[in-house]
Amino acid sequence: MADNKEAQQQHEMIGAVRDDSKAFARTEHPEAQWFLQGGNMGLFIHWGISTVSGEGDLSWGMMDNKPWDGEGNYRITPREYWGLAPRFSPERFHPEEFLQRAKDAGFTYAVFTAKHHDGYAMWPSECGEFSTRQYMGGRDLVGEYVEACRKCGLKVGLYYSPPDWYMHRDYMNYNFAYRSNPNSGAPMEDMDLKPTASLPEEPPELEETYMAYVNGQVRELITRYGRIDLLWFDGTVKDLSKVISPEEIRRVQPWIVINDRLYRTGDFDTHFECRLPEQPPQGPWEHCHIWAEHCGWAYCNRMTGYRPAKWVYDSYVQVRQWGGNMMINVGPKADGSLPAEYYEEIGKLARLMRGEAEES
Repeated sequence: MADNKEAQQQHEMIGAVRDDSKAFARTEHPEAQWFLQGGNMGLFIHWGISTVSGEGDLSWGMMDNKPWDGEGNYRITPREYWGLAPRFSPERFHPEEFLQRAKDAGFTYAVFTAKHHDGYAMWPSECGEFSTRQYMGGRDLVGEYVEACRKCGLKVGLYYSPPDWYMHRDYMNYNFAYRSNPNSGAPMEDMDLKPTASLPEEPPELEETYMAYVNGQVRELITRYGRIDLLWFDGTVKDLSKVISPEEIRRVQPWIVINDRLYRTGDFDTHFECRLPEQPPQGPWEHCHIWAEHCGWAYCNRMTGYRPAKWVYDSYVQVRQWGGNMMINVGPKADGSLPAEYYEEIGKLARLMRGEAEES
């Protein structure tokens, strides 16, 4: 995903028809103003079972014929992708190590992928059948991350994808070309990425089961870990009247800020993904981008390094001047460690943030 057109195509893939009938009131809580006033640098952490193979991006690696794939990009069937779960064993996941380096560089918050579109929950969820409860003996990677944030003095953010491809796996079409344009002539593809003329019809009760699952998992995230400062939803649902309400979330976490992707509006705008705005946006906003080069959001073997710290710094300076927040994304390897390039570049970034001259 290298530019805004590709980011928008991903959003359309997991989104739904816009519906503004559900009112959303921007928070006025005094403890939320740290973010709404802008100027923050955040660390985005995309991580999951895709890193076991290291060949495809998180979730998107199983989707065929994506326009942002490029020549030679890896393709894995959904069946093979989900089969990576038993092999995901991050023995070197010590988040305080890389979070402390972010804190030392002037970062104020972090956001961790608790569940991506592939459906694998990074905590031992009581909802559904695809989480660390089934595959890692109940290890709580979300809990480890939250504890590390508090230890390092960072605000705690959690990413959660309401779209769930695992739950809908038997009924999905995995050919992006067809999903983008059913009249393109591209065929539908099943879980083995084989062309098919038809797919099984979803049973009527699946929608109710799915909504109970989404709401249950969000409730777990906002009740199990103490104070959560930010919720970063990615994608939405067909019927907003069935999803957990912002009011319920705020009854548990009054100070929380919520982005604009589930309710189609929110406390802040996340439209500026992998691109900077051409002029100062109105209202609170956030710009996110990928630090690794020639890679997706999660760690991939084809990564060639990290973009220079000066590039991150210059982007942040513009975002801050225009009243926004910036979140730069990193991807741990399958074992939980970050590549050496992260530590090299964030050390340089720390010096730039302190006003020291860039190294030659």
